[in-house]
Amino acid sequence: MQQTAGVPITRPLQFAYQPHVGVDDAIIYLLQKAYSSLDRPNTSVRIMFFDFSSAFNTIQPRLLRAELENTRVGAPLVTWVDDYLTGRPQFVTLQNCYCTAIVGCVEGGREAEYRDLVDRFVKWCGENHLQLNVAKTKEMVVDFRRNKPLPSPVCIGGTDVEMVPAYRYLGVTLDNKLDWSTNTEAIYKKGLSRLYFLRRLSSAPSSLLRCPGVWASRQRTPTD
Repeated sequence: MQQTAGVPITRPLQFAYQPHVGVDDAIIYLLQKAYSSLDRPNTSVRIMFFDFSSAFNTIQPRLLRAELENTRVGAPLVTWVDDYLTGRPQFVTLQNCYCTAIVGCVEGGREAEYRDLVDRFVKWCGENHLQLNVAKTKEMVVDFRRNKPLPSPVCIGGTDVEMVPAYRYLGVTLDNKLDWSTNTEAIYKKGLSRLYFLRRLSSAPSSLLRCPGVWASRQRTPTD
């Protein structure tokens, strides 16, 4: 990693694999952008959560090599990464399941600019061999106006993106009201499911220690 020291290989909005930066920063940034947009009159916010069919496993090593070379990473390291990834399938395994999901988001302003931004992102994904899973891609609209126009769905590859009232983003449930009631309810239900097992365990001592003075003294040892 000494070869990458001092080389700007990360983006300003990259929250993963950054020192002193984590999930909280990504969520706070998203909310700050949403709140600042909603502060303007007659404004709504549309947030798109993209899902990739194979995460970044389909990206071509030659494209990654070009990106590393553009960031002035040392030639030996670039060659090693290229050789390591060439012909090597990548996935995450959990027991018998293969996980390839990854989450990102795009927040736009005016309708035309927002759709153009989505179109350019979809085109960029195609050029870099990233497969979007439109069926799992969701959009959430935050609109506090009294007269809310019915938003038209965004179409990707001939398929309309589903609009949802809430979405679980980086472990936190966001809803289109931004009031945290949905997230609080999810945490409450999760806590109840955990406490259920504790309540079941609390009955174990009373069953095991019922009248020990009667039966414990009558137990025979193997030497009796």
